[in-house]
Amino acid sequence: MSKKILVIDDDESVIWVIKKALGPLGHEIEAKTSVREGVRACGEHKLILLDLMLPDGNGIDALKEIRDLNPEVHVIIVTAHGRMESAIDAMKEGAYDYLEKPFDIEELKIVVEKAFRDIALREELLTLRQGKEESSPHQIIGKSKGILKIFKEIGRIAPKDVTVLVTGESGTGKELVARAIHNNSKRKYGPFVAINSASIPRELLEAELFGWERGAFTGAVERTEGKIQSANGGTLFLDEISELDIDLQAKLLRFLQEKEYSMLGSNKVVRADVRIIGATNRDLRECVRKGQFRKDLYYRFNVIEIKLPPLRERREDIVPLARHFLAEAVKTLELPPKELSADAEKSLLEFDWPGNVRELENTMKRASLLSKGSVIGRRDLFAGDYALCSIKEFLEGKLDGFLNKMTQLESSNLYETVLSEVEKALFSIVLKETGGNQVRAAKVLGINRNTLSKKIREYRLI
Repeated sequence: MSKKILVIDDDESVIWVIKKALGPLGHEIEAKTSVREGVRACGEHKLILLDLMLPDGNGIDALKEIRDLNPEVHVIIVTAHGRMESAIDAMKEGAYDYLEKPFDIEELKIVVEKAFRDIALREELLTLRQGKEESSPHQIIGKSKGILKIFKEIGRIAPKDVTVLVTGESGTGKELVARAIHNNSKRKYGPFVAINSASIPRELLEAELFGWERGAFTGAVERTEGKIQSANGGTLFLDEISELDIDLQAKLLRFLQEKEYSMLGSNKVVRADVRIIGATNRDLRECVRKGQFRKDLYYRFNVIEIKLPPLRERREDIVPLARHFLAEAVKTLELPPKELSADAEKSLLEFDWPGNVRELENTMKRASLLSKGSVIGRRDLFAGDYALCSIKEFLEGKLDGFLNKMTQLESSNLYETVLSEVEKALFSIVLKETGGNQVRAAKVLGINRNTLSKKIREYRLI
């Protein structure tokens, strides 16, 4: 790891002392004597030593600007104008540490080495998390205009620590967007916690969010932290926020405004630094109109909204997604390599996917298991959905296992047996659908009524 340090200080003697102290430890020191020059150079460094009083500005303002440009940088304030207020302000704005001049050389070395150890640990943790994400099937795949627009919005929103609302139909990947926002924000080193408001009974959801003290309710045998505290320093994803009870909405609003809450059974106020990302497949404005969702909470969530397009509106992403899900299924289920036939890909593009990306993923997983060869065909994708299969595909699917057994026999009268059974089943179904009306049944079948009557007697359908 590079150990370059940027020093922003207009005192040449201080710069000389820092170089003399840290140079022998392998650090490369770059010095700038103004806020303007320092801010320009900050993007290339992981550690900055910043003076509070500079010719063209003060260090607190410079710290804010540097942190906006480079949220990952560690900034150590070094100043001869130490005051309690400036120290507090510096730490509030994200300074890593605060040293007063004239500083102790050994203390400076210790603080700098500690900062680089923290940077190394953070980068190692991020590498491990990224490796896990890359090996995970849960990725946003696509190159359509709709999904590229989402990527751009994530890039703009992620660094800004604001509440986000993600909307879209079920199965469009709202949690994936929330994870992408988290992973590209300054909170990426913190936890990502997800909770589905619709999957937890309303009377238990408050306890899940805020936690509870021992004895708060029947069964509360010990103090338990809620999801908000679990997400401290990171992101909490609230899926299906439209399902929140109206009273719980008021408590969530208070947390969004004050960053504080109380556990069930306690009057003690607890603070938590958590970014909230909400998601819903419903129209929250309509919920507000019906009195099902608080207007003030809606405005808190609707600071920034990301609208996910349904899969039918980004058809150019369907085949790449299908191939991705197929590869993941083959790997996870330890199956031999498989690929999609041209006919299968065509049928994927023709389908409207009401369940969106989630339905496509499940379809590919099922097809990978049910297909017998190395090539997945149309029939493998839509097995069981007869409306999407031709009569030939339907019959092949139904007769496949039966025929394999029959062909092992030397004499099975296969041709006559299959034709008569198919014909018998066909006549029986049509007669049932037409209420036994032989005139209508004959017309549907496209045969003479006398022929139908003969077959009815032959197969004893009456």
